[in-house]
Amino acid sequence: MSARHVFTVTVSRHCEEILARELRRMGLQRIVVEPGAVRFTGRLRDGLRACLWSRVGSRVLLRLGRFEAMSADALYAGVATLPWTDHIPPRGTLRVDFVGTSNAIRDERFGAQKVKDAIVDTIRRAAGVRPDVDREHPDITIHVHLRNNIVTVALDLSGAALHLRTPRRHAGAAPLKETLAAALLQLADWPRRAAAGDPLIDPLCGSGTIVLEAAGMAHDVAPGLVRERFGFTRWLGHDPGTWDELVAEAEERRRIGLDRPVAIEGLDIDESALVAARANAHQLGLASVRFSRQSLDDLRPSGTPPGLIVTNPPYGERLDDPAAAIELQRALGDVLRRHMLGWDAFVLVPLGPVSRALGLRPRARHPLFNGPIECRLLEVGIAATAPARLVPGHADTEGPPPTTAPSADDPDKY
Repeated sequence: MSARHVFTVTVSRHCEEILARELRRMGLQRIVVEPGAVRFTGRLRDGLRACLWSRVGSRVLLRLGRFEAMSADALYAGVATLPWTDHIPPRGTLRVDFVGTSNAIRDERFGAQKVKDAIVDTIRRAAGVRPDVDREHPDITIHVHLRNNIVTVALDLSGAALHLRTPRRHAGAAPLKETLAAALLQLADWPRRAAAGDPLIDPLCGSGTIVLEAAGMAHDVAPGLVRERFGFTRWLGHDPGTWDELVAEAEERRRIGLDRPVAIEGLDIDESALVAARANAHQLGLASVRFSRQSLDDLRPSGTPPGLIVTNPPYGERLDDPAAAIELQRALGDVLRRHMLGWDAFVLVPLGPVSRALGLRPRARHPLFNGPIECRLLEVGIAATAPARLVPGHADTEGPPPTTAPSADDPDKY
């Protein structure tokens, strides 16, 4: 029986439960949710499967050791006990990512240096030569976490973060990470609705991140299938046979999934963004997604039955004029309630005035972070009939009330 390992998949704040459900659907077991991460226990195959199939996770870490370190010398000694010649070629390259501090180790760069010294000294004593540091393209990356004087040493199986689905992504200004887009779609229950034949539109699609993630889910395309390299590729413990089996399975699922009809559309007024979106779709092999140049005012359901609107309207870097961002939100709310009757909308908004400008009462508000920006994903059910009278930019009082009424002192009240 192959050895069992402890794996940790890191994830954005507030997405831990989404990731846990995703890992359970993969058949992974002994799942434990932690702040900013989900831990599970399994065989190496399970960790590789998470690398290939996780849409929401950021990195997959394979635990190599755990010990107490009350001093810098104890950190060095603990790292030096691990069997580094089983992991790194003597003339290979490595990078150390160190997170956390203690009374004895108050600087993460100092901690990383001590770990690096312990690794290369151990290999030099055993092999007579030592690996070098390569911060950009190392053979392996070692992740070290220090908290309450407990050190966890892990191998980063991902290498580059998992949101980097393709090697040459074409991105617009302040693009949404694919992992966050996947979280939005999971919260919108898109996988179930896609299987039921519902359509999906992003009317402000930019470079197409949301619609491409939606297409990948609908067609059962593994998000890591087109990546050129993972962090385990040059690891001495890598099992190429197991990886090839997982890739072959994913390719077969993709072949079957691409035959499923789906109705997914990305719209934007910016033709340069659409050029980038089409290029990204080509890299991913997702020809089913349709991208069209269209203004928000012209948004219509195109004869399809009611479905999903999932969108991340421009704000911040993409639209640095606060007044313009608020006006765009008002215009979006107006066109949704007038023309997308019976649809469900999921709109990602930052906290503050922009979040209140949509003018539609949310059934739920899901807390998320878009990088450092605290946001809410507003879940809105659009009425099946247009309101008789409408004041643009104000809440539709004829619609259903929020799931939870905000209190008067709630900073996130809508």
